[in-house]
Amino acid sequence: MEKIAVFIPDQEAQQFLLFQQHFEPFSIMIEANLFSIRNGSATLHFDSSGTLQTINRSDVLYSRRHQL
Repeated sequence: MEKIAVFIPDQEAQQFLLFQQHFEPFSIMIEANLFSIRNGSATLHFDSSGTLQTINRSDVLYSRRHQL
């Protein structure tokens, strides 16, 4: 694998390292369209070792108040 040097400010490098540490649950949340929730919520459940086990999603499917 070829390596490429990337120069970024220290704060962005720290954010990237944090992202890499949590890549697996973050990618699961993306696959589950978690960030597209509107008028709803999501609950993440982790086991005792910190592994994401389930995601519960609660959406408002209809509300007269939110009609277009």
